[in-house]
Amino acid sequence: MRQSLILRGAAVLLVVLAGIAPAAALDNLTADPARIEEVTYDLCTFERALGSKERTAAATYITTAMEERGLSVSTGRFAYTNCYFDPPLALSSNIIGVREGATDRIVVISAHYDTAVPETPGADDNAAGVATMLEVARILNATPLNRTVYFIAFGGEETGLDGSRRWLSDNPDLHDRIVVAINLDCMASGDRLLATVLPQHRWILDVLPPCIEETPARLLDAARGDEHAFRAAGIPTIRLYERDSHAIIHTADDRPERLNYTLAAECAEIVAGTVVGLDAGGDGPGIDLSVENGTVIFTTLNDAPIEVIVDGTSLGVLPSGSVTLPKGPHVVQAVTYGPTGAKAVATVMGEGVEIVPPTVSGSAVTIPWGADPGEDPMIHLTFAAVPLSYRLDRPEEVARVDGYFDGILIRDLEDGQAVIPTPGPHSFTVVAYGPDGAVLGVDRADFSISSYGMVELDGGILQVDETGGATCLASAQTYTRTYTPSERYLIVVGCDYRDTADAFLRAAEFRVDGPGGQKCERRFFDVPVLNDSRREEIGFWLEPEGPGTYHWTISCSEGDRRAAETGSLVLS
Repeated sequence: MRQSLILRGAAVLLVVLAGIAPAAALDNLTADPARIEEVTYDLCTFERALGSKERTAAATYITTAMEERGLSVSTGRFAYTNCYFDPPLALSSNIIGVREGATDRIVVISAHYDTAVPETPGADDNAAGVATMLEVARILNATPLNRTVYFIAFGGEETGLDGSRRWLSDNPDLHDRIVVAINLDCMASGDRLLATVLPQHRWILDVLPPCIEETPARLLDAARGDEHAFRAAGIPTIRLYERDSHAIIHTADDRPERLNYTLAAECAEIVAGTVVGLDAGGDGPGIDLSVENGTVIFTTLNDAPIEVIVDGTSLGVLPSGSVTLPKGPHVVQAVTYGPTGAKAVATVMGEGVEIVPPTVSGSAVTIPWGADPGEDPMIHLTFAAVPLSYRLDRPEEVARVDGYFDGILIRDLEDGQAVIPTPGPHSFTVVAYGPDGAVLGVDRADFSISSYGMVELDGGILQVDETGGATCLASAQTYTRTYTPSERYLIVVGCDYRDTADAFLRAAEFRVDGPGGQKCERRFFDVPVLNDSRREEIGFWLEPEGPGTYHWTISCSEGDRRAAETGSLVLS
């Protein structure tokens, strides 16, 4: 689990679960706390932090455990590095266990297995999450299912959701087939379970057991886990967790003997029962969608909540006719879900109208997470979802609040409306009106969203071939782009190994030359090449601080033979 920036705003639903499986669950879906405890202790014997050699052994342990539970198992290896990691180059794997169902619709159950820092047992964060996920696989093993279930142990969560982002990037064909993703992270150190879900996907709560409390939670206060990568991909997602772990995570006190395995077993039963509850299938409700005079109008047959998506940005659940599009052509989608996750989508093209938000300043309304005077007006966020929140300074005088998100007018904007923006720069303006329609106050916040998919660049290829004589080749190229604040780049270098038992790569030298004398250099020596024929990738994270030229050098050597090439990213 990664700690996130604290910003004010309410938009995500938090539910305290009763700790019992749904009524739809079968009687034999009973979890064993002792099994979860045993697996948690076993995983805590492995050092699982960035760059640890024992992470491979932990992955092998998880793979074996999945196979023992009847899953078809595969692994997805990935490498990543940047100037801020130590060690700067690390390998990791996602372990994917699949339980085939009668249909191609998918439920994902995930938990990350890496730890944030060395010499930390990582029991609640997140060995117990992996152990609970494996227990769900065990108790569902004999239950016939319509949905196919993917059990995924993600690596690289603590370094930036690398494993989940990589899996989603590698499997775009699966996105529309995923009914829901359930993420288990830090869910065994307290005495109650919490669940968070965006209002867009509130239907998920109807499949969970009855809740004893439901309160709005601060959307940007929550710790950031792999569920954010799924949210960024537009996939319905729920996270199960507890908050008592915050005092021990990322410390040596996160030990297996501190955990509540009864709570973990309850979590396993809830997840297994939810899978069964989702298994009924069915069709999504029908949607009527149109754009008239720039205003989006939509209805459903049963008044189900509808998520509105304009040009790829989710505006959340909105009442009919509440959105007016700015001038120009737009692609509008309306999305709704049936009680077991069946999805219905309607799409139209529509023309907007001229919209000019008021510019009158005032003190009646404030965006609480906006920039303070004198600061950089652009707020940089890496969250999948952002609350359109505001604070009323004189609420008794305000009759209505409208919001303008990237020029889209949202009338009667509710405080904390959850939007899922596309990566890049955005603007949010909020306007407070009095009973007579007079403008009482206006505030604006400009912000940018870093892409979870990043901008991926072909960093070149290294080729080492001993078949019939050693050769070593390298190639790279130069890219010219416009600098966008907070944009990040994944520079991927391909490595083609052919019968290279004795070869070693010096892959690679990485040098950053940026504005103001900014420099960053990394060299990686003696990266062993596997003694077979295969292709691998090495990824470099580059987070530019401003315009400039950024270089990377890739090289390989075998004996006295060497090849090198320099690639460049020019940001203007």
